[in-house]
Amino acid sequence: MKFLRFRWLFVAAALLFVSVAVAAMSSPKARQGLAIVRSKATGSLPDVGWIDLFRMIRSGQHFGLPELANTASPYAAIHNPYSSPSDISSGSTVFRSHCALCHGANGEGGAGGPKLQQRHMVRGSSDWAIFRTISLGIRGTGMPANDLPWLEKWQLVGYVASLAAGTASGAESGRVPGLSAGSVGYGMISDASENPDSWLTYSGSYDGHRFSSNNQITISNVSGLRLLWERQYNTSEPSIETSPIVVDGYMFVTLPPNRVEALDAKTGALIWAYDRDVPTDLRLCCGIHNRGLAVLGSTLYFGTLDAHLVALDIHSGRPVWDAEMADYKLGYSMTGAPLAIKDLIVTGVACGEFGAPGFIDARDPATGKEVWRFDTIPHQGQPGADTWAGNSAKTGGGPAWLTGSFDPTTNLIYWAIGNPSPDYDGPARLGDNLYTDSVVALDADHGALRWYFQFTPHDVFDWDSAQILVLLDGNIAGKNQRLLAQANRNGFFYLLDAQTGAFLQAKPFARETWADSVDNRGRPKLIPGAQPTERGTVVYPGVAGATNWESPSYSPMTRLVYVSVLDRGGVFSTAHASHDVGQPFLGGSFESFADDTSQAAVRAINPITAEVEWEYRNSATTVGGLLSTGGGLVFGSQDGNFFALDAKTGHEMWHVGTGGRVTAAPITFMNYGKQLVTIAAGHDILTFGL
Repeated sequence: MKFLRFRWLFVAAALLFVSVAVAAMSSPKARQGLAIVRSKATGSLPDVGWIDLFRMIRSGQHFGLPELANTASPYAAIHNPYSSPSDISSGSTVFRSHCALCHGANGEGGAGGPKLQQRHMVRGSSDWAIFRTISLGIRGTGMPANDLPWLEKWQLVGYVASLAAGTASGAESGRVPGLSAGSVGYGMISDASENPDSWLTYSGSYDGHRFSSNNQITISNVSGLRLLWERQYNTSEPSIETSPIVVDGYMFVTLPPNRVEALDAKTGALIWAYDRDVPTDLRLCCGIHNRGLAVLGSTLYFGTLDAHLVALDIHSGRPVWDAEMADYKLGYSMTGAPLAIKDLIVTGVACGEFGAPGFIDARDPATGKEVWRFDTIPHQGQPGADTWAGNSAKTGGGPAWLTGSFDPTTNLIYWAIGNPSPDYDGPARLGDNLYTDSVVALDADHGALRWYFQFTPHDVFDWDSAQILVLLDGNIAGKNQRLLAQANRNGFFYLLDAQTGAFLQAKPFARETWADSVDNRGRPKLIPGAQPTERGTVVYPGVAGATNWESPSYSPMTRLVYVSVLDRGGVFSTAHASHDVGQPFLGGSFESFADDTSQAAVRAINPITAEVEWEYRNSATTVGGLLSTGGGLVFGSQDGNFFALDAKTGHEMWHVGTGGRVTAAPITFMNYGKQLVTIAAGHDILTFGL
């Protein structure tokens, strides 16, 4: 009998290996399965049997196997997909039939078994630990092994886990045991600056400040900051670019290519994970990135690389709806975090390097149905269409790939628009090329254009203007005004009237050699000859811009805007390009100067005068986003160095090497009375505290 059992296990293992290997080249899930099988075959998964492994891989349900492929830790990775209210109800029926005699009808404990309610299990409280205990029993106790059907075992796991977490009576809520985040209302996001315990939207608040009033970590004690937890990931990308969302002690992150994780913000422990397959023929200009999520109510929202907007239940990670925003085969993708405002989820698309016309889209958060759409490239007959010669608007680009800002008092959404297409071939699209390289102010309810301002008319450098927009109050010529500021990729810092779009101020904040200045309307005065040519032209800033998508920060305490800057130039060349649907449409190229010619810096800018107050710099070649705090600090990064600066002077107060390139922006929040700071660095997510 032992020989036959061994033979069956051997055959099952062989079949599993062959079936996964055959499909490995065509399916990301299969490749993950192959990695798991390899771990099992080499002895790295002793606590997972071949039969159970085969069933999980073949079931079609999400057990957290991608996490298992990365960590080889079944107790941390495997989670129960059968934990819906109906599954838990079925599990309670199984419990009463097979377990109640010893543990009590409701898990309250009995003569033969311990209490299970609000209890940490002796053999572990993770889903896999409970599954193994049910399956194998506990030697030397009255807990026997169990040969229940596989599905019933998992439903029983769901019910027992709900007992242990104290949520069994509320099983109908559909919450995964251990994740009890409350509903996030529009008012909470609108008042985010008054709630420093959480981080509820991409920039921390609608105004784009990326500022937190948390002041537990200060200039005097930041030197004691230490790493509290770290999560490591296996990704081919040089760095993870997520900006986490934090709600009620839970952290939600996005990872390449299309993965969302819910973590315990105190420990980094995985609670649930959602993976979505992506096509193998994606049209991407700049890597496999996702920069974050939005949250509204009990739902998370994120954009996918194949241009879908997906809604996930915050408690379980299960999809609520999945809406296609555009056809990825035309060159569309989504990498930025959506913006949740009022009763809308607003987002834009990346498309600028493929000649696909861009748009900003608002969706119903409950259904995913479109409420309104604003075209960033005007159609024929619309205002602005005459700024495109001939039919060039049809392939005009105009991506809206980063997150916008919002002012609840004026009900205006401010969204920054990217480059025209083709990128460098200006003669192919004569005119100002609206609304590329602009900020558009849209009525939040209907998407109607209220005003626009174009920073770089007829851009031929692929600079775009997608950088984060900062709303602030200030005194201009003796008058208090609502203002909109942007450190632009073209090297100028701009100040506008946020209500009307009127131009107020612009000055260079970095090295630039393409414009002498701007006129009284904000239009640049071009330097003759500083345009791409067939032979190539040297221009500062380079194609990466004086600053890029890495977030700035504004501190209402110092009244300074902090900007990550890269002084680096290069050679711009132009060439004729024909548009081929779904293929790059550049019309030229760019060659960057060597790394040792660049200068990275953090610069503090007075937004009213546009003067640089101080700078912190070294010889780094990459920069990350910034965060300012009530403790008088600015957190930022250059290459793999994560640091904290004195917000008033720019003096370095603390730094740590992360071991990986940092381009993301940090966040901060309170957890159990302790201020924590989180940053995505290289292939890791790191959280620091005192």
